[in-house]
Amino acid sequence: MNLDSLSPREREVLRFVALGHTNREVAALLSISVRTAETHRANLMLKLRLTTRAELVRCALESGLLAID
Repeated sequence: MNLDSLSPREREVLRFVALGHTNREVAALLSISVRTAETHRANLMLKLRLTTRAELVRCALESGLLAID
C-alpha cells in the first residue's frame, strides 16, 4: 500500500496505532490532544480506504512501516 499521500504526522500516528497504542497513548506519545489523535486516525482510514484498526496494522506491515522480527 502506498503511503505517499500521508503527512509525516499521519505516518507517526499510523505506526503507533499499528503497534497497538490507544488514541490516548498516541496523544501522550506525540504531545497532542486525544481528539487530534482520533482525527489523524480517522483521516488515515479515509485516505487509505480502510475501515478497521486491523486493516491499519496490515497496511503498516505491508508498507514496511513496521519491521517484522
